[in-house]
Amino acid sequence: MIRSREVLRTRWPRREALTIAGLILGLVAFYLAPAPLLALPGLLLFAALAWRRLAWALCLLPLTFPFWYVPRPFFGHAVFPLSESALGVCLVIALAHALRKTPLLATLLYGQRLHGQRRQKTAPPATPRSASLPAPEAGGVGARSASLLRQGVERGGWVVASLGPWLVLGAGLLLLGGLLGVLVARRPHEALRAFRWEVVEPLVYLALVAAYVRGREAARLLAWAFLASAVLVAALAYAQVLWLHVTFTPLEQGSRLVRYAAAGRATGIIYGSGNSLGAWLERALPLALALALAARGLGKRERLVALGCALFYLPPLVWSASRGAQVGAAVACALVLVASVGLVRLAAALAALAVAVALVLRATLTRAFLQGHNGTGQARLLVWLAALHMIRDHPLLGIGPDQFQYYYSARYTSQPYWITRINGRPTTLALDPTLAHPHNLPLDLWLSVGLVGLAGFALALGNFWLRCARLWRAGAGRAGRWPAALALGAGASVLAGVTHGLVDSAYFVPDLALAFWWAVALLLILERGA
Repeated sequence: MIRSREVLRTRWPRREALTIAGLILGLVAFYLAPAPLLALPGLLLFAALAWRRLAWALCLLPLTFPFWYVPRPFFGHAVFPLSESALGVCLVIALAHALRKTPLLATLLYGQRLHGQRRQKTAPPATPRSASLPAPEAGGVGARSASLLRQGVERGGWVVASLGPWLVLGAGLLLLGGLLGVLVARRPHEALRAFRWEVVEPLVYLALVAAYVRGREAARLLAWAFLASAVLVAALAYAQVLWLHVTFTPLEQGSRLVRYAAAGRATGIIYGSGNSLGAWLERALPLALALALAARGLGKRERLVALGCALFYLPPLVWSASRGAQVGAAVACALVLVASVGLVRLAAALAALAVAVALVLRATLTRAFLQGHNGTGQARLLVWLAALHMIRDHPLLGIGPDQFQYYYSARYTSQPYWITRINGRPTTLALDPTLAHPHNLPLDLWLSVGLVGLAGFALALGNFWLRCARLWRAGAGRAGRWPAALALGAGASVLAGVTHGLVDSAYFVPDLALAFWWAVALLLILERGA
């Protein structure tokens, strides 16, 4: 079982609040320090406090997710994203806690003490202190080792049981598909790096949360850390549009700070495109709205803060000019409103009417879609066609993580899938030979992790939504409604990302992969506290 000090308490004494503030301060100091040596004390502060309160450090980790795009430079050319550094510290601490209890170390420690005891056979009778040592005949070392081993097995089994067999199977298939993708990749180094960032590290985070975090107050902290990260991103968008007019270039271009055109799309400074800004805000908006509409269990002040967060996200979401993110946020927020207010029949009627109108006006809507954003609609269709051609040639295992551009562009292969001309006329894709993904979640999954990984992700996603619905139905009518509202917000957050993923990248970017498994981890904590 989890020790009590690893479980967040329901009240927040001043000492605990100072610990949380210290964890955040350590991350800020580490990230913003101008030199590696000056950044080290911040990381050490975070590590020292995480050693004592690992559960809190894990709950605060969503604050680091968006800043993956502007990594922390180390010595030489080595750079590590903030989320990766913080997760690495938490993993090392978790392993250190576990190693302290392993039978091997127990044998070494207790065995040394017992050996010292045996050497004193001719000494006077044992003192009360030496008599308190476990005797070999009583099974001191063996019993201690067996007990620690049994505790480790029980803890591991408890974690797997909390995840559930279907979620474990889905995550395992995704992991296996990614590993097979690395083996068949044209560029194994890039594939392995993407596999680490987008599959392994998010699953490590899920496992750590499942092992060390419990309690509904932990779920609240985990949710608010995610909302706070979106507040930081939105604040950067406000500063970019209204004041600084700068932005960082994408990571592959060196994350250089350049001038931002005031009339362009907002990127939140740290992102390389408006779509990335929209993809993060669309996930936070329905969660904030769900908390704001929670009928019971939350104070008025907390609900007002959640509503303020939701309103704070709206202008940057509009400034991002990401139609996919705006549609995804609208769909997710509509779900939250319908489930919270209870207008299920009205929503079903409006949805049926919308489908009927779309079928009647499909030609007009298709033209409007293709003509928007300077022809990006037509470009999406051509990219999807190129992705289908890749799937036709690599149907089972795909091409591997982060390999799309190496098959797609003429810059990297003599037989590209790049569609530059149709009927002798140049296409809009001819101007963009550097596309790195197919702008569609199912196609991206199929190509990156093959059919095995696609099936695993679909299984994990379906199981997640099913458990969200169960938790919502189980808690919607009880006094503690806010956990059900939080489950609704988590499910709607993932729905926003999946909806946006029909026309853009929704998983195979490290911050979005972390966001998906963060939602799964939040749901697990809520289930254990139900």
